[in-house]
Amino acid sequence: MDAAGSTAKTINNQSTEELRRSIDKALPSVPSSDENLNKTTATNNNDINTDDSDDDKPLRPAEGTSTTTLKELDWLLEDDASSNKENASLDDDFLDNDFDQITFDEVDDRISAFQEDEFVRQALENGMDLREYALQIEQEREEVQRDLENDYVQQIRSFVDLHSEIQSCDEVLGRMEELLSVFQSDLGNISGEIKNLQERSSRMSVKLRNRKGVETKLGKALQGMVIPPYSIKKITEGEVDEVWLQYLLAINRQMRFVKANQNKPIKALRNVGPELEKLRLKAASTIRDFFIERINALLVPNTNVQIMQQSVFLKYKELHQFVIERHHDAATEIRQTYVNALKWYFHNHFERYSKGLSKLQTITADKTDLIGVEEHGRKGLFGSSKVALKDKTNVFALGDRIDALKMQEQGVILVHVAEDKDQKFQFEQLFRSFNLTLIDNASSEYLFIYEFFSSRDAKKSADTVKSVFQQIFEPTEKVGQIFTKAYIENSYDAVGILLCIRINTQLALELQRRRVPALEGYTNLTNMTLWPRFQHVMTLHVESLKRMAATKSVISAVKDIHPHYITRRYAEFAASLLVLNEGYDDAILINSVQKMRNEFEGLLARMSNEFSEPTRRIAFLINNYDVIVSVFQEAHNRALESELEHVRQLLSIHTGAFVDEQLKPYFGSMVDCVKRSDQSKSMAQPEKGELQRISHEFAQTWRQSLTSINASVIQYFSNFKNGTTVLHAVLGQLIVYYTKFLDILEQRNIGGVQPVGVQTVMVEIKKFRSTF
Repeated sequence: MDAAGSTAKTINNQSTEELRRSIDKALPSVPSSDENLNKTTATNNNDINTDDSDDDKPLRPAEGTSTTTLKELDWLLEDDASSNKENASLDDDFLDNDFDQITFDEVDDRISAFQEDEFVRQALENGMDLREYALQIEQEREEVQRDLENDYVQQIRSFVDLHSEIQSCDEVLGRMEELLSVFQSDLGNISGEIKNLQERSSRMSVKLRNRKGVETKLGKALQGMVIPPYSIKKITEGEVDEVWLQYLLAINRQMRFVKANQNKPIKALRNVGPELEKLRLKAASTIRDFFIERINALLVPNTNVQIMQQSVFLKYKELHQFVIERHHDAATEIRQTYVNALKWYFHNHFERYSKGLSKLQTITADKTDLIGVEEHGRKGLFGSSKVALKDKTNVFALGDRIDALKMQEQGVILVHVAEDKDQKFQFEQLFRSFNLTLIDNASSEYLFIYEFFSSRDAKKSADTVKSVFQQIFEPTEKVGQIFTKAYIENSYDAVGILLCIRINTQLALELQRRRVPALEGYTNLTNMTLWPRFQHVMTLHVESLKRMAATKSVISAVKDIHPHYITRRYAEFAASLLVLNEGYDDAILINSVQKMRNEFEGLLARMSNEFSEPTRRIAFLINNYDVIVSVFQEAHNRALESELEHVRQLLSIHTGAFVDEQLKPYFGSMVDCVKRSDQSKSMAQPEKGELQRISHEFAQTWRQSLTSINASVIQYFSNFKNGTTVLHAVLGQLIVYYTKFLDILEQRNIGGVQPVGVQTVMVEIKKFRSTF
């Protein structure tokens, strides 16, 4: 073991010395750069010249690398040499010291320890000599050592380059550290400058806000006090136009500013005050002259007031607002001048218009046009009834007169056009045309007054507008009242008056829709004028029916069973009134119609009593009530349903009475027999002989009786529809009575009688259905 250790040590020392000598010969100088620390071995080998032709040449460092002395290379080999020395010393100590001091017990322990080693145990098991095994190990170690040294020699260039690259990086990092240090110092200086700039910016922002606030207040003050020379020149010397208006509005704002700040200690306000006062007086004078001149232009014939109001007055209404605010006397003079001008304008035009309309009016109804006046008493002018019938319209029928209520479909009447065409109109048409024109002009004027004369004070403005309107239209409203009274004071045309009432109501509703309350008093006064006259005329109609019923000459003059002329008057008059009451439901009107109906029915009953024959009396009532039903049906209005139902009930009652009267002469015994059978059992029942006799008489005379009944109905009723209805009622009732009579025969078991069959009678009756 001692020889092996010394041998390994000697080999190790020799290898180290040889390696050092080889390096001294191959590398006279070694690069010291620290750059490219992570370069691969292949890259470094490429830097070394390995050409076969240059094998004998010494190794040279790569371009761009620094060189150093051989001493700098010693650190590369110190670790390896020191490690070899330590190994050799350990081996020597182990061989020299341990074996001299070891005991046999320890030898056994060591042997046991060696045996635990796998390689030693295998060598002992194989019977190998340990010295040979150690020599083998030494040789293997030397081979490994040589391989390691060769690898070191091959990689030495890479290590040198790596060392140089590391040094270069170290230098670069040092310079970067210096730069970063300078940069950090600069950043600190910049941060201080930024903070300084922020403080200066904050101070400048405060100064800017303060200056803006001062500028705003100063600008308002200057704008409120400084009057441009061109504005003064335009206001004092120029004509009123849109530019003049704009300059005036600017000066007005300055006046408000001076007034609002008059208590402030501003010297400029005291200086500008007198100048503004002069401009105020000059502007007020100019505005007054401007409006007075335009108001006088309204009085020129053929001037369109509405166009002037829109294009001039409302266009420059700010001028009027200026004088209202700055010069009360000028504003009062302008308002009064306008009131006087427009008062004359509307009064003059509507007075001429009312007179022109009066010339277009048809002949007014008089006392002879009452419902209860006799036909021969209805005379026209100078006692000529022919003139009255020609010129007067039917004052009882409504007809086309209801068209006057169509406010939007018809225009107003133009007097000169109507005169050229020689047209005449009912008063309700003239009333509508006059009042519709009045409310149109009044609405337009009210809206203009409200817009032009109103001020900022709402309550005061409303009073001013109302006062101005009343002053302007009071004379015109009187013209309208006179126009209406002139007609109704002598009119007995209840339908025309009621039409005027409805037209007036529609006009009042139209004013409410337009939100023009100024003519409310006029429409109310007109309504109060029309209603009393209408009630008076209705009373006259009712009284005329009473007088006719009490006049014996009129009652005794009824000789014909055909409808009386009073009946048609009543029917048409009642229908007209009820149609005009649709949607209004005036209790006063309904009460008047009921009174008139009661008087008419009493009059008709008295007239029917003039006929001695019951059949003719009943036929007279049927003919008259049939006329009423026909007139009511032609109206096609739901307002007549109640009255129509009442008349139909009366007509049905009288038709039933007429049927019995017609059957009595021909089938009276059969009818009496059936009635007695239908009544209570206490009455005597028909005898067998009586039933046989009635059946025998019916079989002999029924065909001839049907012919006679048909001829009788033709005689009493000339109206096709009414006559057919009555004839069907008579024949139908005959079938009812005969059917009941046959039932009686069957119940009593009357033998020896062969009655005529019901079907036979019905077939014969069908022949008379087309008589009328």
